[in-house]
Amino acid sequence: MKRFIASFSLAISLGLSACASSSGPGIVGNEGGSEPINASEEQEYKRAVLKCYKTGGSRVVKIEGRLMCY
Repeated sequence: MKRFIASFSLAISLGLSACASSSGPGIVGNEGGSEPINASEEQEYKRAVLKCYKTGGSRVVKIEGRLMCY
């Protein structure tokens, strides 16, 4: 039982540290992708990231004015 509690608390602490480190600037889930340049573009990025994840991609990059999923 003590081993279970120790591993459970380790998993919780790792999860919390991962959440804390991802709360920086930028779009959550688009690590390694481009950053929006203003607030209106940020909404476009959020929609594009959601669509990208649904189709199997992992990041959104802006190339020649177009948001592309990779």
